[in-house]
Amino acid sequence: NEIDRLSDAELSDRSADVAVYARVTAAHKLRIVRALKLRQEVVAMTGDGANDAPAIKEADIGIAMGVSGTDVARHSADMVLLDDNFATIVRAVEQGRGILDNIRKFLHYLLSGNAAELALMFVATVIGWPFPLLATQLLWINLVTDGLPALALGFEPVEASVMRRPPLPLNHALLDRGRAVLILVHAALIAGVSLAAFAITYGGELANV
Repeated sequence: NEIDRLSDAELSDRSADVAVYARVTAAHKLRIVRALKLRQEVVAMTGDGANDAPAIKEADIGIAMGVSGTDVARHSADMVLLDDNFATIVRAVEQGRGILDNIRKFLHYLLSGNAAELALMFVATVIGWPFPLLATQLLWINLVTDGLPALALGFEPVEASVMRRPPLPLNHALLDRGRAVLILVHAALIAGVSLAAFAITYGGELANV
């Protein structure tokens, strides 16, 4: 009855302090999910009955019981627990965070390496130097560095501290500004070292150019 007396805005404010809701209806569950989402919370909803389906569908991630859950609940959910064990949710979150980390490592590695190659060739051309790398050398570098090493990053085990991190906001980019800057820094470092090595190795020829 207390929920019925609250407006959506009031329920959203109260939801920050309330830990347990008792004797709620399907409509109440849906309002609670919406109240939490109104606070920009990432909401998960678990359930097994038909009365849970609307809230499961409305949540950011709906989780249904695979053994005891109804067909309506399972079809409304994003995730179905085949063992009806809540500990499986924790393991799924851990694996999901590990996969996301590996995707970022993979992209960081490839983008910084390829950006370094482009910067190396561009700067050498602007300066008037001969190409530091031939086309066949570029292909060979891409074949060696973009293959197995990059693939290995995608299979790295989950870090031990992954579950101690707070959840990311819903609008968080796969490559945020901080990581993009770090990619550019690494690319500039690789290109700078390569240009220096090229200048030292072919110093005399470059002086003539």
